[in-house]
Amino acid sequence: MMVKRDWHWQAAAYLISQNLFVFGSSTVFYAILWHIALVTSSGAWMTYVSLATTLPTILISLFAGVWADRYNGKWLIIGAAGAVTVVTLFFAFLYTVQVHELGLLLAIAVVRALGTGIETPAANALLPQLVPHAAITRMNGLNQVMMSVMLLLSPLLSGWILADLGIIWIFIVDALSALLAVMFLWSLQVATPVRQDGEQKGGQIIGGLRYVRTNQILLPFMILTACAFILIAPSSQLSTLYVNRTFGSEVWHLTFNEWAWTLGASITGLWIAWRKQFDNKITMIAIGMAVSGLCFAEMGLSQPFLLYLTFMFLSGVAYPLITALQTIYLQETVDQNMMGRVFSLWQILSTGIYPIAMLGYGPLADKIPIGIIFIVTGVLLIGVAGSFKIVVSKR
Repeated sequence: MMVKRDWHWQAAAYLISQNLFVFGSSTVFYAILWHIALVTSSGAWMTYVSLATTLPTILISLFAGVWADRYNGKWLIIGAAGAVTVVTLFFAFLYTVQVHELGLLLAIAVVRALGTGIETPAANALLPQLVPHAAITRMNGLNQVMMSVMLLLSPLLSGWILADLGIIWIFIVDALSALLAVMFLWSLQVATPVRQDGEQKGGQIIGGLRYVRTNQILLPFMILTACAFILIAPSSQLSTLYVNRTFGSEVWHLTFNEWAWTLGASITGLWIAWRKQFDNKITMIAIGMAVSGLCFAEMGLSQPFLLYLTFMFLSGVAYPLITALQTIYLQETVDQNMMGRVFSLWQILSTGIYPIAMLGYGPLADKIPIGIIFIVTGVLLIGVAGSFKIVVSKR
């Protein structure tokens, strides 16, 4: 007879599993990104990486949102993680022992982006099923802290393995972390959603879009979120290339670039977990956007590497105010039977918007200084922050 587990234990298993996935995935991501950046030093190749890591997520997310609302989220995540790990190891083996084609690294990024597109809506929809409503903010804050710790460790590990052991060991570490994550996830007790008879998958997708379109709060929320992340894209996708071109191509430059941002995000994650509740989420999200815009504009100026890292750190401080509080806001306000579809759309309009934006930013980075792009998009992001506060708060 199965024993009903305490929600604290379930939450702990959930957080550990999700952040083991984050650790493995970010280790692989940094290895691929840095390897290609150091080999090519090309804005076009950074666009290819951006497309490979996010476009497949966009393509599968709407379907994944429906799956998250129809099927057991635990098994959906486990199935996607297992398939991604096996295919990643296969392509990594080919790259290491045979052709050493950069295209194979892009293929790995595509496979992992498909897995992310399936796992993220399911994981976000899963948390409200595991913890009481009053604990959602605290759990998201703790998740942000754990994620930040994983993101602090993974660049260091990626840099060391890439420099001393070879890229194949990156994928072995990823496979081991995925195995541990699945073991924790397996122990969760999650109910399978009740299916609604007569509703086809295509109708469910349209129903999710209609739910957002007819909601006076969610529609401007999603539109302005998309605008914000289009402007965040250069700092997210081109900072590695910017550091490489501006400060040097040593791996430690790239490592400290990631560390500065992640350390800032860790501090804010701890603060969110400590606060537990936010009554003014929209205002805090707008502040996060405005501070991010100011930091991006400052990062584009000519300055010593230490000062650049300071503003990268501050942008990390601001980022969870956007993403973590948006996640909490949606988890607390969206109907449970629409949660997966809304989160899939939010994922598309946030991080999934990057490849579309990079179709412009990538080639532009080979024609004008990246610092100019940072300055212009940073100033525009401050404007979007003001619009977000005014428009969404009034709804």
